[in-house]
Amino acid sequence: MLKSMRKYGILVLMAVTMLFSCVDKHAKENNYPVPGVDFTLPVGRVYTIDTLLYMWHAEGIHKFEEDASVYGIVVGDETSGNIYKASFIQDGDKAIELYLKSTSGLRIGDSIRVYLKGATLSEYSGTPQIQDLNPNNITILANNKKVEPVELLTSELNTELICRLVKFNHVEFRAADRYNTYAPEDAYGQYYLAQYDDDCNLVDQSVLVRTSNYASFHNVQLAQGSGSITGIITYYSNNSVYQFTIRSLSEVLMENEPCEAPIILPEGSGTSSDPYNISAGILNQGTEDLSWVRGYIVGSANIISGVITNDSQITWEPPFTQNANITNFIVADRPEERDINNCMVIYLPSNAPSGIQSSNLKDHPENHGKMLKVKGRLKSYLGKPGMMETNEYVLN
Repeated sequence: MLKSMRKYGILVLMAVTMLFSCVDKHAKENNYPVPGVDFTLPVGRVYTIDTLLYMWHAEGIHKFEEDASVYGIVVGDETSGNIYKASFIQDGDKAIELYLKSTSGLRIGDSIRVYLKGATLSEYSGTPQIQDLNPNNITILANNKKVEPVELLTSELNTELICRLVKFNHVEFRAADRYNTYAPEDAYGQYYLAQYDDDCNLVDQSVLVRTSNYASFHNVQLAQGSGSITGIITYYSNNSVYQFTIRSLSEVLMENEPCEAPIILPEGSGTSSDPYNISAGILNQGTEDLSWVRGYIVGSANIISGVITNDSQITWEPPFTQNANITNFIVADRPEERDINNCMVIYLPSNAPSGIQSSNLKDHPENHGKMLKVKGRLKSYLGKPGMMETNEYVLN
């Protein structure tokens, strides 16, 4: 047993010796500045960010008791208010968070030396940090050093990318979230990014955009379109999610048409002069009084009884050849809508005094796409939100 312990101890000693013997070599290879007369803080042992991350994985927590330094370029600062008493530095493809004792004047693009004595290498829920760091122990060596973000799919994220500057393309906020601001007044805003391929097939929606309510843009409405977004990746192990931090709204470039159509909010009061839109008609199903709704005719159900369960029971485009197409309209808030869950099914009774059934799509396919304003009882039909006792209508 003693022999095994000694053997293990020798191996550990060799690994540690090899690790630190490489530190100065890495520093020279990365062209780090050497100390000069203008430096008031000692340099001591020079670590690379890569070495610090290795130590963090090996030791967990490490307190720096002696003179030591690490160099990097600032890729995340406190300018927008979305990051507070913290910064992110990157060196090549490795990055780490600086968790500061107070706010600092660091800016994106600053090349810096961080004096590590008295600080602690640790983490916050899976994100590696240099903690207990006095901003006065940071020396700015140069400005405007550009770091290019790595472009990747959100599904390609891994632990090696934590704290790095990244860029996602073909992303958008989910339609259900777009009516919100980046953060409410009293809490963090948390919204998932949806990433699509060129054909608008959903690729992934696992990355959480987390925004402080102290961010200068917290009360701005979320981007409505699709495009690219650049920022910092962190990790939150409590719920095993990658979090994305926006540095500036100028890096949220979502101006293309989104793949997921915006949700249309309920509108109208149900009167002839102010009819419900279809969203409101769906919301007000079961209302006792007869109501008016307004929407585009987008199709017709191919059944006269039972429940609509799939698209084979619906004709969305002409020709409308089914006998059942005489008995109903499917209406929606958008003429291009093809999701039955966003539609109402309007029953066309043959005995209605208004003669509404005579406008059916089988006999009049030219009515497809027209706007229908109709009065009736908001009641489920064919298992979907609908209208029964349909009578008065205007078609244009």
